[in-house]
Amino acid sequence: MDLREQLLPSEKLLNEYKNLLIENKKGILYLTNLRIFLSTKNNLWNFNTEDILYMGRMNNPRFSWIWQVLISIMMLFSIASGKTLLFLIFMILSAARQYLKIDCLEIGLESKKWIISDDHEQLDELMLQIQTNQVTGLQKGEGKPIVDAEEELDRKIEVNIVGENESGPLRSAWISISFAFVFYYLNSFRDSGSIWLFVFLISALCSYIIYKDRRNTNILRNVEPEDGLIRKGWYFLLNKLKITIIKANYTLNINNTNINVRNLGYVISSIILLLAFTSTHINSNLIPMLFGMSLAISVYMTGRCLAGIPRPRKRMIARSFVCTLVAVCVIIPCLNIVPLCEPANALLPATFLDNESGNGWKKSYSQVDEYGLGLASTSIYLYTDDAKDEEGNEDGYPAILFVIVLKMPFEIDETVPLDILNDQFQKMAIEQDIELDSELESGKRKTTQGYDTEYVIYNGTTKTEKIGTEEVNYKVTKGSESKYIGEVWKAPEYNLLVVSMGIGIISSETINEDTGIEPIDDLVDNLIPNPSDTTDEKNWNEMLDLIPEIYCYQEDWNN
Repeated sequence: MDLREQLLPSEKLLNEYKNLLIENKKGILYLTNLRIFLSTKNNLWNFNTEDILYMGRMNNPRFSWIWQVLISIMMLFSIASGKTLLFLIFMILSAARQYLKIDCLEIGLESKKWIISDDHEQLDELMLQIQTNQVTGLQKGEGKPIVDAEEELDRKIEVNIVGENESGPLRSAWISISFAFVFYYLNSFRDSGSIWLFVFLISALCSYIIYKDRRNTNILRNVEPEDGLIRKGWYFLLNKLKITIIKANYTLNINNTNINVRNLGYVISSIILLLAFTSTHINSNLIPMLFGMSLAISVYMTGRCLAGIPRPRKRMIARSFVCTLVAVCVIIPCLNIVPLCEPANALLPATFLDNESGNGWKKSYSQVDEYGLGLASTSIYLYTDDAKDEEGNEDGYPAILFVIVLKMPFEIDETVPLDILNDQFQKMAIEQDIELDSELESGKRKTTQGYDTEYVIYNGTTKTEKIGTEEVNYKVTKGSESKYIGEVWKAPEYNLLVVSMGIGIISSETINEDTGIEPIDDLVDNLIPNPSDTTDEKNWNEMLDLIPEIYCYQEDWNN
């Protein structure tokens, strides 16, 4: 169809705009001095320019809100079904829908509107061409055109445009970062939650991209961003209290550059938090992050306080008080947690081992596991004496000493150490396949550092031909006489609980074989004594002397 045949006698074709998107379909726009023609593959519309009620340029989401409804439904379904990956995919799609925008020209009539999409330069030209024919209203409620395009206006027209909200996406980014750090911290206790850490990091990134897009849009449009919900609530409260609202926009001029004090404090505090987290991750300790949070909140609140300059004296005092109160509420808990994250441990000094003392004892195994970025830890050490001298000759009987060190961030009740000792003792008896015959002795003593200990000594019999672990073990005679000691103490200043358990073989064997019938075995043992005494308690006594020498200490987290 020849469009020129549709033109009126006084109508003239001015411009033709191809490769447009009209209602999300490819189309063409024809502009005459009287009308606008909109053409797509299946439709052709035309209307008079004087019938336009409103017209405006905007950035619309590429995908409509209907897509967001569908995405939200799928996100709820993924949460209900526990499909984390599916939830992650739809969350990214949700963020992408808000971020993906296109330049649009919206033209509205009384009963219909059209959304025209194209390059922003061509849309600006199109809007200018339409305005040269007919000036239209800027808002839907303004109704029909009220002046001709050629009419000169002799008064200034102020247009107040509010930009897009920036605080919402930025707040969402920080909330996501906070949750990501929580899962990062929880992952230090056990290897789990990594997927949620990744989800919240992606969420933070998407929110930050949306924030930067809105910020850049507001800067290009030279408009102030829309106030967020918190600021609106704060302004509402101030208005109810009839307190004058003074925006905190104090700036410093450095090298002919205006720097907003509030933004400067925000940037510096963000850098501090980034460096603190990096140090925490490298050192696997929470202390740098705690110090970083204390410093960052101080810098940020200082920026918030100074941003209020100039103010009346009373309002500056009130502002300083509130900022200080907020900072203190963060700093005090952080500094109180710092001592709990100081690494601490306990071990037997090298001076009491074979390398320096020549007593035949050596450290055969060690394992240290930390949890909560230094908040808690478990250490296991195995010290052994293989009953051999430097020349390989027999030197008593084998003896082993387990030292278990628990670092906990809370005060340990007095009865807990004994319970832990009993549990560990029973576990050791099962693992070593030993039979505890009778309790020989129990009591208290002090370590070299002055800690009060509680110990119990049992007499027992080996039921296997080896003692130790799968990696470190020594052959013994089945049925050998042995002694077992369990000793426990606390180091409150280090939040340490030390549990030591030792096994010492004191006799190789007896000639009176057991029949399995206890009364008969007892009678035989009484009537037929062992003709040879194989008892040698040398290494057992050494172990008794070594346990109190176990040293509790606290180390610098930087090392």
